[in-house]
Amino acid sequence: MKKVAFITGAGGYIGGETAVTFAKSGIQVAVCDINEETIAKTVKRIEEIGGIAKGYVADVSESKSIDDAINKAFNDFGRLDIMVHVAGGSSRIAGPDAKYVNLVEQEDYVIEKVLKINLFGAIWASRAAARLMIKQGEGGKIINFSSAVAFNGLKCSCDYAASKGGVVSLTKALAKELGEYKINVNSVAPGVVCRPEVDTTTEYGRQYAYETNLLGKKCTAQDIANLVEFLVSDKASFITGQTYICDGGRGLSMKGSD
Repeated sequence: MKKVAFITGAGGYIGGETAVTFAKSGIQVAVCDINEETIAKTVKRIEEIGGIAKGYVADVSESKSIDDAINKAFNDFGRLDIMVHVAGGSSRIAGPDAKYVNLVEQEDYVIEKVLKINLFGAIWASRAAARLMIKQGEGGKIINFSSAVAFNGLKCSCDYAASKGGVVSLTKALAKELGEYKINVNSVAPGVVCRPEVDTTTEYGRQYAYETNLLGKKCTAQDIANLVEFLVSDKASFITGQTYICDGGRGLSMKGSD
């Protein structure tokens, strides 16, 4: 029987690429996002390569919303083997007026939104998936997204750093709780991932894409998806409670904000 994966943020750049990568390996994908239009695009990409996917709208900051979506996916597909929580972001996810500022200047609504989506979203999605996987009784894989910022910090992003640091701790604690059920829990911590809209011919674009890591290479969503694909595969069956940093060595800097 083919495995089924539920992916939050699957309408976005990294989540979408992860969903398509899974589909290429034969995994059926429940494409979850808050945006119906982006969900449809990812589902179409998967169907165009012969994969199987269905879309589910959910707000990961609300526990009932994620519970409803993942339970519906479970009923539709008949099983759940993998859950990947990609949905998240820094201050910009709080709205068009949100700013990247020092903590002493940051507004409550921005801090609350970042924590709700990044950390609470990971908790809600992990809890919902774990309940179904335990009931199913066949083990499973849970992957949450942290960030290299969780380890190094970043000025004007205290809320983001705290939320992603919480994911690292969640990963360790949940791995201890779910080990007896043969459920692996790990997290992925990307560094700077260069999005397609970044113009790498400009000075800023070149610096952003190539100089924020030690390899001088551009990190794409596919680089992150490849790591996630490994962690949910049988090759990673003895790995749990770990956070894998994929930042091209950026975190080796002596300055946490570099």
